[in-house]
Amino acid sequence: MSGKQSYEQRQTCEGRMHMGENLSVRKVLRYGAVFLIFAAAACFLVLRGTDMRTVWEALADTSIPFLIAGILLAEVFHLSEGINLRILLGSFGNSVTFWQGMKYAYIGFFFSSITPSSTGGQPAQLYAMKKDGIEIAHGTLALIGELASFQIAVCFMEIMAMAAIIQGKVSPSGGLLVLAVLGFLLNLLFITGLLSVMFSRRLKDRLLRLLHGAIARLPVKNKEKWQEKLEEAFRDFQACADLIRRKPRVMAKAFLVSICQVICWFSIPYMVCLAMGETAAYPQVFLLQTVLFMTTALLPFPGAAGISEYAFVRLFSGVFTKNPMAAATLVNRGISFYCLLAISGAMMVFLWKYKGTRKMSKFV
Repeated sequence: MSGKQSYEQRQTCEGRMHMGENLSVRKVLRYGAVFLIFAAAACFLVLRGTDMRTVWEALADTSIPFLIAGILLAEVFHLSEGINLRILLGSFGNSVTFWQGMKYAYIGFFFSSITPSSTGGQPAQLYAMKKDGIEIAHGTLALIGELASFQIAVCFMEIMAMAAIIQGKVSPSGGLLVLAVLGFLLNLLFITGLLSVMFSRRLKDRLLRLLHGAIARLPVKNKEKWQEKLEEAFRDFQACADLIRRKPRVMAKAFLVSICQVICWFSIPYMVCLAMGETAAYPQVFLLQTVLFMTTALLPFPGAAGISEYAFVRLFSGVFTKNPMAAATLVNRGISFYCLLAISGAMMVFLWKYKGTRKMSKFV
């Protein structure tokens, strides 16, 4: 699964708009071509060495009603982001229709999915907002607030997953365990930075100095560039903290929507289990999916192609015992990502044409 940007991939407002204003068909086609190469390679690796006859038989026997239920759960992802962006932009006095909010959600998912490190989503969203007459500052704050509510919601799930790993209830092995722990620590760092900015200027300055020192000791090039990115991230933390302090009820609403978003998104593999006739406990499947999400947080592949399929096979091999893992992987990835990508692309084009304003107002 990939469609959200992890926090280290964020840029300043000016950088985001610069990218947004330079969107072109050529760039989109180039990103799309790279994404298709990664997707084709991932599909090849999943199917390599499998008996295609048994895979097709498993796919043919899949329950359509449960597949539809899985797609509906997946679409809650788009719906939740659209609702949150409408709530947050509306709190700044912008008159945003339901379909405008959905347009921004579809644009964000599409461009985050096809660009390396998901870096294209938010610049494209800001570009669309600017075209609709929304101030860049308001759009930036809305995107920061929406990301913050999502990351905090995910953090609650990740804490449960880490507890399950420590207790031995979930056992990712080798590199997956390392990636999962690093993904959790990254999100924890985001939450810590946000809280430090909110409640203590002294703690924020101390944390910033600590991280500056850590970067200075790391064997990496362009240390000044990394330190500048760190300061930019803390400026975004400050903007988000100010937003939470000024509009706590608005952020509380966004957080509740994000909780629903994450629960529905992480429940998709359970629908796949039911669709393929597997008997699995929902809590176990939910925790495995949370771990899978954690493993993809750091890797820069477009749409997390390759790593998502690999991690799914490794983590869920004990769940899908009646069906070929290749079939289960194709169904799960197809619902949770490729179906959402197709919907976002089609709806993005449709809503961009109608701009989500007067022509769509009768549907709001």
